[in-house]
Amino acid sequence: MKPELWIPIVSGLITLLASFFVAIYQARTEFRKLTRQLEQKYTTSLFDKRLEGYPILVKALNDLNNVIDYCSPTNQQLVEFQKQYDSWISSYAIFLTRSTAKIVWGYHHYLIDLLEQHHDTPLPAERWAEIRNVQIVIGKFLRAEIGVFDTIAAGSPELEKPYVKAIIDKLHQSSKKTRSRFGY
Repeated sequence: MKPELWIPIVSGLITLLASFFVAIYQARTEFRKLTRQLEQKYTTSLFDKRLEGYPILVKALNDLNNVIDYCSPTNQQLVEFQKQYDSWISSYAIFLTRSTAKIVWGYHHYLIDLLEQHHDTPLPAERWAEIRNVQIVIGKFLRAEIGVFDTIAAGSPELEKPYVKAIIDKLHQSSKKTRSRFGY
């Protein structure tokens, strides 16, 4: 074969190989881009589901904590709460992170055991304090999952103003009595 024919053939093969590798690189880049977009969409959807469900549980926890703080709670109120709690778990526990799921499911089992132990007797004050403290921790876990603690607010209150400090000190002093009842 003539050398003049070899040059276009080799040149064509090099061009074909180069085009092939460029196409593979572009396909991989596009695939990575699509994967990232899919992950972002999934993350957004999961976050939206958490925003839908977590406030429901935070409200239920807070409502029972208010009963514990201000009233004389009964075992029946705890049974009613447990029904709400179990209903929430049925609907939203699938969206929990691993660490929050441990505490949520642990509390579920704790309530079952506690109500079995005190089926015929009122819960002692220590158990109510324990319930309240566990529920505060669960609320903090849920808030952390949706970024309430880490999200920067649009504006920040001026805590260093003298009149604000005076109010905070007064509130802190009045809440010592309540906090001491619950062991912190």
